[in-house]
Parts: sequence; C-alpha cells; structure tokens
Amino acid sequence: MGSGQADGAAGRPLRAEVLRQLRSTYGPAVLETEAGSAGLYALLGQVGLLERRCRNPVLVAGTGSVAPKLKLAQALGKLDTVGLDLVAACVNELLARAALPLFCLCHLATGEVEPSVPLQIIRGVAKGCRQADCALLEGAMDSLPGPRAPGECHLVGFAVGMVERARLLDGPRAARPGDRVLGIASSGLHAGGFERAARLLVETHGLRPEEQPPELACPLGEELLRPARIYVRSVRAVLERYRVKGVVHGLARVAEGGLVGAVASAIGRRCVARLERAALPRQPVFGLIQRLGAIPDDEMFRTFNMGVGMVAVVAPFYADAAIRRIRRSGERATVIGEVAEGSGPAVELV
Repeated sequence: MGSGQADGAAGRPLRAEVLRQLRSTYGPAVLETEAGSAGLYALLGQVGLLERRCRNPVLVAGTGSVAPKLKLAQALGKLDTVGLDLVAACVNELLARAALPLFCLCHLATGEVEPSVPLQIIRGVAKGCRQADCALLEGAMDSLPGPRAPGECHLVGFAVGMVERARLLDGPRAARPGDRVLGIASSGLHAGGFERAARLLVETHGLRPEEQPPELACPLGEELLRPARIYVRSVRAVLERYRVKGVVHGLARVAEGGLVGAVASAIGRRCVARLERAALPRQPVFGLIQRLGAIPDDEMFRTFNMGVGMVAVVAPFYADAAIRRIRRSGERATVIGEVAEGSGPAVELV
C-alpha cells in the first residue's frame, strides 16, 4: 500500500484502515508478504469463471478514470460513488473480452484534504471490488506536486482479468445475421456522456445539484452521481452456462461513442444492428438532457448510453435463456435489436 500522503504517526490510522479495506477483498489467490506495497496474486488456474483448470490462460488488462465526476462528488460529499465508478470502468472493460477480473489497483493523488476524503474513496473502490469478486491489491495515496487547488484529487485505476484462450472474445468476427442484441440496463448516465451532460445541465442551464427537475425523481446531483453498475456477476452467469464460443458472439461496455459505438464494436464488417427504440430502458435523465440541449435523436445515441450499460450479441436460440440468467443475477436485460446482413459495422435505429 503506497502512503506518500500519510507518513508519520498521524497517518497510521489511515494506513491501517486502507489495509483493512484491501483485505476485505482478498481471496486465497492473494499472497501477503512483509515486503509492503507490491501486490501479489497467484495464478491458480482456477477462478470463478472456470470450473476446470485453465489450459491456455490469457491475461486481459483495463484502465479507468473518473475525472469528470470527481469534482461534483467532492462538492456533494459522496465520494464513495466515484470508487464504485472506477471499478466499473475497469472491470466492465475486461468483460468485453469475456475475461473474469482477478485484481484491481488504484492510485489516488490529492492536495490538502481531510483524512476522511481518501478513506471514502478507498472504501468505494473496495466495495466495487467485492461486487466484482476481485481483489484490491493496491490503494496507493500520494500528494499532488506543486501548487494545487485546495481539495484537488486525481484518481485512476487498473484491473487485470483472465480468460481461457478458446473463449476469448477478441473481436467482432463471431457476430452473424440473426443474432440478438441484448441490452443490460444501466443505473443511469454513464461516464462516456457525463462531462457533456454536466456542462449542459449545470453550466449552461444553471441547474443546481440540489435542484430536482420535473423529469427526475431525485435531486440532479444524486442522479448525476449514481454509480455505474458492475456487470461481472450477470455476464459471468451467462458465460459459465454457455461455455461454447458459438453462443455469446460479442460483448461491449457502453462508454465513449454512446450506445451506437458500443453495438458497432461488437458486430462484424458485414453486419448491421437494428436497434428498437421502444425496447430501450426508459430513464428520465436522458429526456432532460435532450430537452434542454435540443439534441437530435441520432446524436443522443452516439453520445450517451441511453439506459444501457453493456450489450451482448448472442445466438438467437439462446437469447431468452441468457436474459433469464442475467435477471436472476440481479440485473435488468432485454432484447434491444437484431443483427442483419449489410455493409457494416453499422447501427440503425428503428
């Protein structure tokens, strides 16, 4: 555990609490030593996704950042939410390759802040790792160099996962006409469109975080800070049941490029995905953004996640069964479109 900011006797309670949070995520694969900060993880060849030993393990890495949300979270005192968002950004990216997360690391650098600030963030990261069934090996904390604004924070994360090579989803080549596009619902607005939404709502239109627009069932700040869902258990439920690569043909996290960009990344060059607007989850925050920004439909779908956090492209025969398994794992999912032959990858909204 790095502790550049928490040296001396005053920092000991902070270091002890961070270590407690890290240990709350450990499983038998984590090796603790007296050497200190270097996290050790034993590749046992037996992880939650794989009932048998992994013959040809492939390690998959992903990074994440929550920069757009951090300032608002600090202002509202809800810093644990950004820790959850950080883990979601990292591990959901691994899922797009069908990899199960093994461990995460995070690095927090701050200016002069109260000790409770890094603790709230680390607790959120640890909570996210427990939801993702992975270990938090490192929670490094340092001081930002040079003159900085009071309370300024930078937070980044890194995750590593593993998948059997034969089950690796290494591109959109497997998608084919007739496949169904499943949408797993998001908790709300995702990071890909967060910065534009916050600028539009708060800076351009002057909405206050404590204000509740008529479209929303909660104050605006609470809506914007709703943490992203972590889809490890729901995706794992499908991958464990259908181990054959011919069932799940593509997975994608909805981030930059909005819903259209995510679906396009999961289908092949000779495929067109036809998405049904009426099948998408109805989340009021997107109606608020579109109304105030006068944003055309096509641009909304290219920028925002539109109520979907992750998409899966599956063989048509297994679509209903896959949805049932996702729902039993606690997430909401539905068929939002179908893949057709065409000049792609392209996405049409119908």
